[in-house]
Amino acid sequence: MELSKGDYMSQANNILKMLIGIVILVIGIVWYTGPQIYGFLMYYQDLLAILRGSIGLLLLFVGLIVAWMGYDDYKMDKEMAKEAKKEPEEKKEEPK
Repeated sequence: MELSKGDYMSQANNILKMLIGIVILVIGIVWYTGPQIYGFLMYYQDLLAILRGSIGLLLLFVGLIVAWMGYDDYKMDKEMAKEAKKEPEEKKEEPK
């Protein structure tokens, strides 16, 4: 099965979405488990506590959703390619 340029671009976009989602997910995990963050938000301790509690969780969910969407697009493209391959065979079998 030979893929067209559009198929390659679609696959590349899906892989890129999955990678971006995984990177965001990892950043969200590191936000909670990684090194301490001091410096740019040190002057507002309450704001820092709120940001630490919400940004990491937001990154976890956004990363998970983006990776899931990319994977779902990838599965749909594979399924559509299978259906497109079946259509010409079905047309050949039913001459009118």
